[in-house]
Amino acid sequence: MRIRSGSGLGDSIYLRPVVDYYVRKGHQVVAMSNFPDIFIGSGAKVEPFTRNNTNVLAHYTAGKARAGTNQWQDICHSARVGDLPLSFKWEIQRPELVRDLKAMARGKPIIMINGGRHPMGRKDGFGDEMLPRRAAFDAALAALGDCFTIEVGQGAELYPLTADVDLADRTSVADLLDIAAIASGLVGQCSFMIPLAEAFDKPLLCVWAAKGLISKTEFIRLCTPQKILSKPSSCYVMDDWPAERIQETARAFYRV
Repeated sequence: MRIRSGSGLGDSIYLRPVVDYYVRKGHQVVAMSNFPDIFIGSGAKVEPFTRNNTNVLAHYTAGKARAGTNQWQDICHSARVGDLPLSFKWEIQRPELVRDLKAMARGKPIIMINGGRHPMGRKDGFGDEMLPRRAAFDAALAALGDCFTIEVGQGAELYPLTADVDLADRTSVADLLDIAAIASGLVGQCSFMIPLAEAFDKPLLCVWAAKGLISKTEFIRLCTPQKILSKPSSCYVMDDWPAERIQETARAFYRV
């Protein structure tokens, strides 16, 4: 059984529970993904992403405009897996990385952050309306209190974020999952951070760009918090909110 989602990192995180489902059903599964680390321990074979010659499509595109469902529910409907939990088991791959980060944190809650980068990894300008304003990120991070922040991500920074440790462009995909597994919460823009936090049942604070919600491009306009976030542990702030409201939401996230 050859299963695919979209081509992005977040897509492959969504794909993992679907792959696990079909493995449990006794199928020999091939996951079509450019991120093989995500499928460590799944029992599935991984081949490079392709849209051709697949049996199961685990993607949200057909339900993008569907009212009353969230993105994960649309994926489950597409993959014919019923009401499947967005979750999968993960064993730490680099214990030394986890040990070192915990030692640096000195008992403080670890918060994983990612933002200020091209939405969807696109460099052609598509989706730039989904990039939240830096001031909103700064306000949210300033409200977190006494925690230990670790920045992750890949590619050019359109604006920098302040973090205690900068691991951007310094992690494997397995490292990202290791860090998320030990984090007390995640803060990020609309990106792979959403399925990563939700798959690990971690509190998520997502900084959303108001400009994207009025985009002339339907795909971008439909990327709303109500559609994309799927768990009660996930919350959001809009980048056009007053700083006081952003900080109030961030402090509530931090107490979860």
